[in-house]
Amino acid sequence: MTHPIEARSITAGYGKDSVIDGLSVAVPRGRITALVGPNACGKSTLLKSLARLLPVASGSVLLEGSDIHALPTREVARKLGILPQSPIAPESITVGDLVWRGRHPHRRFGQRRTAADDALITDALLATGTAELIDRPVDELSGGQRQRVWIALALAQDTPVLLLDEPTTYLDIAHQFEVMDLLGDLNEQTGKTIVLVSHDLNQAALYASSIVAMRAGRIVHQGAPEQVLTEETVADVFGLNCVVVPHPRTAKPQIFPLGRRTLTQEK
Repeated sequence: MTHPIEARSITAGYGKDSVIDGLSVAVPRGRITALVGPNACGKSTLLKSLARLLPVASGSVLLEGSDIHALPTREVARKLGILPQSPIAPESITVGDLVWRGRHPHRRFGQRRTAADDALITDALLATGTAELIDRPVDELSGGQRQRVWIALALAQDTPVLLLDEPTTYLDIAHQFEVMDLLGDLNEQTGKTIVLVSHDLNQAALYASSIVAMRAGRIVHQGAPEQVLTEETVADVFGLNCVVVPHPRTAKPQIFPLGRRTLTQEK
């Protein structure tokens, strides 16, 4: 069985500077995979390369076994939903019109909206708590509201694979967990393959079944949360001392950092 999306020995970066070099990763089908690591380690560069937002200098990215760069754009958009790190909406576009754009890859030229389109758009708005914003211009929304609207667009696209770059950015803690619960429900109920970049190791441990830990443009650890998120790995990847304990409800690993002041206060 092919992986839904896979990178084979890819090198990618910006200008003459390579951020990832010879990197290979195969995303497990029907699971949530979290990319974690320190700033500038290559997480977003890898996600952009998988999404075809960034060309690779060498190697290949395969989408359902086919070279993603050889596939028509519309076919890629039907299979792959993307939430980039800092998306930009057209000026004055309303929430409803923006989310409607998620349905464009599924429409023939000139084809009108269908009842199925409207149902998917409504479901996406309701799932993200943005239905009451449907007539509001996107550029008038708060950062957290905009983030949820962009997630709604990705959901309306209704693709089997979702790539999300820090989907809980700008959200308060309650909305962060609402979004992560939504992604968990989507994965469980529809079998969507979800890849997300996360800076929150504890959230990644709770919601992802596969963790990819990166450092300096390379994958250094990969596996289940219990295998990857250990005190030794956190020290290796982030240079941070910590205590890892099981969550009292789920037994998933939860990380408590030990900063300098914490260590000096130990009795």
